[in-house]
Amino acid sequence: MFMGFLQRVKRIAPIMIMIIGSGAVIGCKSEHAPPPLPDMTFTRYQPIYLDVANVDIIDEYKSPQQDPNVEHLLSISPSEAMHIWVKDRLKGAGANKSLQIVIKDASIIRHRAETQDALLGPAPNRRYDARLDIDLRIYGTDAMSEANINVIATQTITLSDSASLDERNRIFYRMVYDLMESANAELEKQTFTYFHKYILYAQTP
Repeated sequence: MFMGFLQRVKRIAPIMIMIIGSGAVIGCKSEHAPPPLPDMTFTRYQPIYLDVANVDIIDEYKSPQQDPNVEHLLSISPSEAMHIWVKDRLKGAGANKSLQIVIKDASIIRHRAETQDALLGPAPNRRYDARLDIDLRIYGTDAMSEANINVIATQTITLSDSASLDERNRIFYRMVYDLMESANAELEKQTFTYFHKYILYAQTP
C-alpha cells in the first residue's frame, strides 16, 4: 500500500512543480511592469476666483497630426494639459463678464539633432520642441476685451531613437509637465498683474 502511495506522489509531483513554476513566471512579469504615469493635475496650486460668469476655452490650434508634429501621439498633449490647468486653476465667481482662454499654439515638433562624438556615449539623435501660446481675454458687454494676457512657454528635449516605448512616454510626459510648470508660473504672474481688479479671491503667489 505504501509503495502504491509513493507511485501516485511521483505522478502528481511534476504537475505541481509545473503549476508552481508558471505561477512564479507570472509573478515575475507583473513585478517588472512599469508603474503608470501620474495624472496631470494642478490642484496643488490654489485656484483663482475671477469676477466672470463664464470661462470658455477656444482651441484655435489644430494639430496637423502628421510628421514633423508629434503632439497627437502623446499620452497627454499640451492642449489637453492646458484644458486641465484651466479647470483646476481658474474659477468663475462673477455675475456677467466672461473669460476666454484661446489656445493659439500647442505643438511639439520633431527635428533631427546633430550627432555627438562617439566618445561621449550614445547620442540623442532627435530634438523635440514644444510651444504653448495662450491668450486670456476678459469681456464685458462690449465686443472689445477689457483686459488681456498673452503667455508663450517653450520646452526642448533630445531623445534617442533607441529609447523604449516606456522611456519615451515618460520623457514626453515630463516635457509636457515642465512646459506647463513654466506656463503656470507666467500665467499666475500676469493674472495678478493685469487681471488684479477682476480677482475676487486667490492666494498671492
